[in-house]
Amino acid sequence: MDAYLDIARIVLRSERRPLTPRAILAIAYQLGIVSHNLHGRTQHKTLGARLSEDLVKRSDRSLFFRPGPGKFFLREFLTDTSLPEEYRRPVPTRRRFRELVMGAALALDEKALTRFGRDKPIDPDAILELLQSDECRYEDPRHRSEGSVFFRAFVCVQRGQQVLTYRLGRYREDRDSFMYKRCIGFASLVHDFEHTLFNTEDFGIVDSGVHATKVDLDIPEVAEEPENEIRHGRLSHFIWASGQGGGDLLAVICYECPTWFEPTKRRLALNDIGWLDDPSSVNDVDDFDPWSQRVLRSAVEGRLCPGKQRARSETAHSR
Repeated sequence: MDAYLDIARIVLRSERRPLTPRAILAIAYQLGIVSHNLHGRTQHKTLGARLSEDLVKRSDRSLFFRPGPGKFFLREFLTDTSLPEEYRRPVPTRRRFRELVMGAALALDEKALTRFGRDKPIDPDAILELLQSDECRYEDPRHRSEGSVFFRAFVCVQRGQQVLTYRLGRYREDRDSFMYKRCIGFASLVHDFEHTLFNTEDFGIVDSGVHATKVDLDIPEVAEEPENEIRHGRLSHFIWASGQGGGDLLAVICYECPTWFEPTKRRLALNDIGWLDDPSSVNDVDDFDPWSQRVLRSAVEGRLCPGKQRARSETAHSR
């Protein structure tokens, strides 16, 4: 069994009551059962992620269940009538699916983008400046006006220098140029309700994209590590992609997945999942969908996740 899950099993069996991941680890340290190689500042988040992942994957076969938000208990106690009933009442754990269209979405008129040109990397600050002006609006993408350019968060899931890829299924795309093509990002519209007091600068573009990606890949929210900026997603650049009406403005976002994450199962409309070792040196570009092709070209130019590019350049310069 996973070391974190084993710790949870031992503590919950000893305590005979539901506990949060933080409380489980605190007791585990008191019991002296935490291995030295598990030490770290965000262990409780890792434990919560492992427990959530186990519940999603194994469902009723998991040793654990949730009796309430943020708490976990052992399934073996479900029939133990000596415990309070609220300890033994499972909260259903369901795999999350996202709706691809949820009302009004963030858009610009193509006239505001003509100075940037299509299919070329655009500096994020230039677009964010437009967002702070009166140029942007919210519009129903199902009734697109001529010349409307919709924002699409395009999240590239990374593991070091690798990028996650998959083939698009009919649920996600029905355009011939996209169907069954390989994709390197998770695209989502940016809706009006995703603009909050906490993301005023980018109108919720990064947060909405990363959230949608986590839903697609069943990555629990508790898997975050706040001190690592890229775990929340980093806006790399924009690309104005040709298409219906005014096309789409891709917000290319780099998201470093949790260290435990490994896409081993077929997901809804995500087929043939795998890791691309070097997005800047793809041989068969035509195997990828049109949006991915544009992002791959920007990777060749060193624009995909510029923070990493700068880090590599500085390292090389120091040598």
